[in-house]
Amino acid sequence: MNRQSKIKSKKPLGLFMVTMIMFGITTTLHGLSPLATYGLGSIFFLLVASIGFLLPAGLVSAELATCFQREGGVYIWVSEAFGTDWGFLATWLQWLQNLFFWTVILTGSASMLALGLGWEAGIDDKAYIAAVVVSVIWFCTGLTYCGLGFTGAIGTLGSLAGTIFPALLLIVLALAYLAGGQPSMINMQWGNLVPNLSQPSNLSFGISTILIFAGVELMGTRVSSMRDPKKVYPAATMIAIALTVFLLVPVVLAIAVLVPAEEINLSAGLLQAVKIVTDEHAALNWLPVVFAFALMLDSIGEITGWMAGTPISMAAAGRDGYLPKSMSTRRHDIAPGMLLTQAILGTLVSVTFLVAPGVQSVFWILSALVVQLYVLMYILVFAAAWHLRRTQPNRYRPFRVPGGWLGITFVCLLGLGLSILVFAAGFIRPTGLHEIGEGRYLITIIVGISISLAAPLLLIVYQRLCKKHQPA
Repeated sequence: MNRQSKIKSKKPLGLFMVTMIMFGITTTLHGLSPLATYGLGSIFFLLVASIGFLLPAGLVSAELATCFQREGGVYIWVSEAFGTDWGFLATWLQWLQNLFFWTVILTGSASMLALGLGWEAGIDDKAYIAAVVVSVIWFCTGLTYCGLGFTGAIGTLGSLAGTIFPALLLIVLALAYLAGGQPSMINMQWGNLVPNLSQPSNLSFGISTILIFAGVELMGTRVSSMRDPKKVYPAATMIAIALTVFLLVPVVLAIAVLVPAEEINLSAGLLQAVKIVTDEHAALNWLPVVFAFALMLDSIGEITGWMAGTPISMAAAGRDGYLPKSMSTRRHDIAPGMLLTQAILGTLVSVTFLVAPGVQSVFWILSALVVQLYVLMYILVFAAAWHLRRTQPNRYRPFRVPGGWLGITFVCLLGLGLSILVFAAGFIRPTGLHEIGEGRYLITIIVGISISLAAPLLLIVYQRLCKKHQPA
């Protein structure tokens, strides 16, 4: 075995593991409950998000990651196009939305665990929800300290046992329910395939589709840990996208078949659907508990995947002076300072449950905020991909978005257009969210985005001042 082969063999991420981690990160069942309220129209939103966002994001990420085979992901990509200040802003948005995302996904897991154990009051118990969120955040942080090989195994287990298994189980339950002669809760008229788009408030739950697909770019932070990334990264991206689309469409329809739209709980709709079937069969009373624990495993796998990725981008930015040295230190394949910092901040986010008007409102406000910060980051990524193809046309790109100049332009414009539309829709309160008024909802979203953008801008100014006063 030659030296190059030995180096390659030491890299922990092959095609299967990269695909499973990427699938686990980009595919979550938790965001399907709000989408299921549209019934047959949920297919419309899933297809629009898949074609207009997931596919462009996957193609662009594959080109950028294989072109710039250095750890750092979006920080490297955007910095190459527009400078390190913009790169830091992009990776900050990616990292910060992730902190909010933990609370969103774990709120759903905690609610479904309570429902699976027969404690329906636990769905709206803020102290219980906050305790579960905080405990799992620190548990996942401990798992991430074990290194990339271990978190990769957890991510693979989460994909198989926490996403694919419960998804297939729910589909089978829905089919058995219909085969037994029970009525479907979906209006099957073909006209319902396209929801009523004339009312802006009816679009709000549709933006949750983007949240389901968040993270397709994240493995770009780990491209240097992959075996033959020019082949592995694009192949894993396309396989993960295909698995995501073909799995989620029947799952969201299964929820809509089993639960009336007006009764779907935004954070626990998956368990509601399971219990509708199992409550009719005493022999299946154990199934909701298994289902709930499987979804918690899905959350753990997804969160550890995010935890293993975003700190690396932030640490790369920190080494360029945007963060304290303690947050920029790299030890083997983790950034311990960033791991600890984000665990503390994630804990503080979860405490909002103790002061917010209700679990449902917090779940949706954080979901909307996550999506808006995420698409702001992707606006920068799409712009960077187009700009780099124009300014560095001769740079070696192992994988290119197909279609030459017209292809990259079309893909980036498609992704940019949907990202801007989704960002605008996030300011509109959904019609089914009654726990918080329209004015308070709008103010909360504006304040959340303003604070999220002000923090990195202040750090950028501070970094410039430090450079200015450094001795020549």
